[in-house]
Amino acid sequence: MEKTEGFYDLCIPYEQDEKILQDIVKEALRLGYKTIAIDQLYDHSKRDVTKRTPDIFPAPTILKKLEDEFKNQVKILKRLTIIYVDVGIAHAMTNSQNLRMYNIIAGQPKTDGALTHCCTSFSGDLVTFDMETRVKLLVNRKAYQMAVKRGMFFEIKYGPATKDYCIRKDMIKLAHNYCVRGKSRNIIFSSGAKNAFELRGPYDVANLSYIFGLSEDQGKNAVDKSCRQLFLRAESRRTGKTIMTLKASGPVVFSNISEEEEEMHDYKQRCYDFSTVKDESESDSLEQPSKKKLKLL
Repeated sequence: MEKTEGFYDLCIPYEQDEKILQDIVKEALRLGYKTIAIDQLYDHSKRDVTKRTPDIFPAPTILKKLEDEFKNQVKILKRLTIIYVDVGIAHAMTNSQNLRMYNIIAGQPKTDGALTHCCTSFSGDLVTFDMETRVKLLVNRKAYQMAVKRGMFFEIKYGPATKDYCIRKDMIKLAHNYCVRGKSRNIIFSSGAKNAFELRGPYDVANLSYIFGLSEDQGKNAVDKSCRQLFLRAESRRTGKTIMTLKASGPVVFSNISEEEEEMHDYKQRCYDFSTVKDESESDSLEQPSKKKLKLL
């Protein structure tokens, strides 16, 4: 399993111009981010139906030059955001080999039916929205609870809100919908920054919790702990069943005593220790000479 460190920014859109992408990663490192995800988009609704391919999803773009430049400084993950409108995406995702090359899979629904499917049956890790397209979809309580139960996370991108007032208003409305429907559980903050100017520091992003209806702890977790949980959930999806080996640092003692017998043994031992201390205290009091003085007449 790959190691990651906080803070996290799990949505930096992929740019063909390596110079722009390099500047964004450099600024993220300066602000204190240790793990980022380069996001690629795939619009399933615009696919060519007449053209049949063994795998409709694109393979992740190789970013070896970027990874070598920031090696041991920033962990760079691969992410794919799938835009879709119907549940027909499920069959294609099951048979895809390219999806296993990505660290994170996000679903971006465009209809109410796709949103319900994304929360209840989507075989990915994240539910996200593109606020620049002004898609106003609100999740209901049942779908939200089902998504949380499945370990899915919901993403709020703050980058587009820095450019337009209408986008900012829609984003606050979406965040408060998460608060009402599911008490803002499993929420992460990402930038979605297309340039270095749109990035903000992790502590500034955590302070957005007061605007989005989250508590102070939820705001801090949205850029650190929750992102780590999302990554671990995505890794378990990729690897499937695994075997873990534990190496003990000290002696290993095996016992056939049951838990009830062990508790009874500990109780008897405490009673014995208490009675021993009490007997010793009584014997000490008897051995001590009397300090009372005789009164001479």
